[in-house]
Amino acid sequence: MKIRLTHIIIAVSAVLSSMTSSAATHSVKASLDSAYLLMGRQTRLHLEIIEDKDAAGQLLIKGDTLVKEVEVIDMSQADTTDLGNNRVQIKRDLLIQSFDSGLYTLPPILYASGGDTSATDRLTLKVIPVSVDSLATIHTYAGVEEGESRWYDFMPDWITDYWGWYLLAAILIAGGIVGYLLITKKGRAVILPAKKPVPPYELAMRQLNELKEQHLCENGQEREFYTRLTEILRDYLARRFGINAMEMTSSQIVSILESNAETKLPNRYMKQILEIADFVKFAKARPLPDDNVKAFSSAMQFVEDTRPLPEPESPKGSEESTINDKNRKEQ
Repeated sequence: MKIRLTHIIIAVSAVLSSMTSSAATHSVKASLDSAYLLMGRQTRLHLEIIEDKDAAGQLLIKGDTLVKEVEVIDMSQADTTDLGNNRVQIKRDLLIQSFDSGLYTLPPILYASGGDTSATDRLTLKVIPVSVDSLATIHTYAGVEEGESRWYDFMPDWITDYWGWYLLAAILIAGGIVGYLLITKKGRAVILPAKKPVPPYELAMRQLNELKEQHLCENGQEREFYTRLTEILRDYLARRFGINAMEMTSSQIVSILESNAETKLPNRYMKQILEIADFVKFAKARPLPDDNVKAFSSAMQFVEDTRPLPEPESPKGSEESTINDKNRKEQ
């Protein structure tokens, strides 16, 4: 009887040893800093891996997204802790972000080591949309500090960076023309009349009508529409008022227009356009069709309200008209 009991104990020990050797030698767990995330903000997903010290495992993450709406921004370096008994603990963090509100179930993250693969539990992340009180209000979060102003600060970079080359090219061209005239000893240089520049108002209205005919919003290209719309208005401000709007932020433009007597009242249209455009370009928002129509109408109204007044007739012209009328009566 004792012999049989000994045999049974040995058999059970062998089975337990076999089960232990065949079990996974590592594990992986995941947790979130918070299950709630404000749209556009970032949070961390913590990974904890326990395995043998000599194992060389690898996290299996496809691309830079967990799901279509949740992006992986960065992954921290491994932080390893010795647990003793030839076991180590490895901690790594994933920095994640989402711009689409909703409730998302994240897929399990896999960890492969020694021919075995472990998986984390499925985590749930709720992305909360950003509440906007009104599209007619621009909130200034920080003041703009005025730096030292120099005369060439208002010139484009392509001029200030390469002005030396332009000057050299102009000298060479002028020298070539003078040399040609001296060598040929022929008549006068022909000076072509300068092309009359298009007034800022007419140019802006022409560009706005061309933008309308492209039907970008109807084709789902709202971001391209608002980018082109703001470029037209910024160029108009530069030509009409000498404001370097291309290099300014939306809040800077609104502040300068508020301090100008000619643009103070029409500035409300510019505020509406810039706020909607910032939401579309930077927050990836989809405006309603009515918002697109309203933004375009506000742009047309702003240009129309800031149209320069016609120049009054010269006294000389009025005097000549009076003389002509007098001569007609005498005849």
